[in-house]
Amino acid sequence: MGARINFVFKDGTDSSVVLYSHWGQTEWQRDLAMAMDHAKPRLSDTSYGTRMMISYLIQDSVMEETGFGIYAINNNGSMDLGEQTVVIDFVNKTITDELPIKFDAFMHAYLPEHAVV
Repeated sequence: MGARINFVFKDGTDSSVVLYSHWGQTEWQRDLAMAMDHAKPRLSDTSYGTRMMISYLIQDSVMEETGFGIYAINNNGSMDLGEQTVVIDFVNKTITDELPIKFDAFMHAYLPEHAVV
């Protein structure tokens, strides 16, 4: 069945980029925190930040035929995309699954070197 998740990258415009992952739901917090850490030098530039985060998330599957998809959505509609949806909001600097959390707090909570063992 998979472990589907959508990562929505919002930059304050009328549309957003969505990265769909067929298998990313189980480790999404750690994976996204590591992608954000990778993109940290460019998080203030939404185009580069988005590209760097997507590149990091798909790095092991970039040449695969399946597993990930990228598409655009209109921000005026619902964010219910059928599977778990996580919003990366570059304007408010938040990650929202159920409740928004600031970028720095999210990375602090989920980067492996900050994990509580």
